[in-house]
Amino acid sequence: MKKILAIVTMAAMVAGAAFADPEADFNIAEVSGSASVTWGVDLDNQTTGFKNDTSAKLKVNLVNSGSKSTEGEGIWAELAVKLADPIQYVDGAWNGKDVSIDVAKLHFYNFYVGIKSGDTLVGEFNVPNAVYSSKVGVSNVNDPDHDQGIVIGYGDNKNVSFEVDFRSVAAGDVYYTNDYGVAAELKLLDSNEFLNGMFVTAGFDYQFDAKAMGIAASAGYKAKLNDTYYVKPTVGFTMAKTGDADATMNLAAGLLFGWGDEKDANAGVPYLCDETKKVTPGVGVAAVVPLAEGSTIKLFPSIYTGELVKDLTAAALAEIDIPSAGDLSFGVVAGLKYAIAVNDAVTVTPSAGIRFNKGASTDAIFADACQANLDNGGLDDTQQGGDALFNVKVGVDVAGLINNTTFSVDWTSRDLMGNDDTSKIGTVNVTCKISF
Repeated sequence: MKKILAIVTMAAMVAGAAFADPEADFNIAEVSGSASVTWGVDLDNQTTGFKNDTSAKLKVNLVNSGSKSTEGEGIWAELAVKLADPIQYVDGAWNGKDVSIDVAKLHFYNFYVGIKSGDTLVGEFNVPNAVYSSKVGVSNVNDPDHDQGIVIGYGDNKNVSFEVDFRSVAAGDVYYTNDYGVAAELKLLDSNEFLNGMFVTAGFDYQFDAKAMGIAASAGYKAKLNDTYYVKPTVGFTMAKTGDADATMNLAAGLLFGWGDEKDANAGVPYLCDETKKVTPGVGVAAVVPLAEGSTIKLFPSIYTGELVKDLTAAALAEIDIPSAGDLSFGVVAGLKYAIAVNDAVTVTPSAGIRFNKGASTDAIFADACQANLDNGGLDDTQQGGDALFNVKVGVDVAGLINNTTFSVDWTSRDLMGNDDTSKIGTVNVTCKISF
């Protein structure tokens, strides 16, 4: 063991010498673990059984993330080498070892020429909402194949930025293809001094050989009502056209009445606990509108309470499909929990959640919803957008009776709107979990 530690320490010192800013930092960053046992009853099949789960984690830091770059002002050359993630030994494997050239630019005061291919993404816009879904918005109209070139830009880091990417496409190792594209984007930053809180983005993309063009714009404004509450309208538009084909146009818009900042976290309630979520305390609605005859308009109302009521958390995300002809379709995922402090040590947290779908595509809400207990809950891909579906989950957690220990009881239904001969009642589970 001493020999291993000596080798690792030596490697850390060497890495520290190679990177001035990503410092060597050998330490045991995390040791954690959990063990649980669940005894459950399948009320439909009248069967019972135990289930054990264990997990353990060891994380050892070797080198911190960071970058080393040249510095200057006026007319100067910038080169930045970046270690994006720390080098760590986690659960028996090394990770975070990628080193890349992050920036390579020639600066002429606020103007610059980048000698790496530009990364302008024309059109990508996800609508802010109380409960965020990455599938609500409009997509890029860039051509990803044109990935070699330069970028010319301007930016003052506070008010505006402007970039023009000149790119070509390579055919394997052959770069002399005469196949060029250009992309440009102008941004008014929300930190601007003209109308603080407003952002505007406009851009275009064009591929000369394919005669393909994309145009996009988006805008939003965070209007403060007082120190707590604000209103934030947003809108995004894209148009894509290739040759003589008809143009494809899409519009996305939203309105958020908020009382807190967006954070990278899930809602933390049943059926809305996916780790990819973002939440903003508030009430919002987003819309996706394909601008074509016969299209379906999709509305996404949502709510997330945040700390509006102490210790109470509630959230919901719905999808309403409005076709040009035919009936409305509807899907919703919602849940709440309330942490009740019995005393300084013990907290009892009851929770409940539902998910319902009647004909809606629900890709943006069911696909991102909490995946726990899907087998017991009776939700699978064949049911999305099909017949009516209704699941319920109710439970309670008790923490603090014994240190580092949580006791839980929950009931999860199967599809309560299934056929008469389909099992519906679901399962009841009792769990004891020890963790640190």
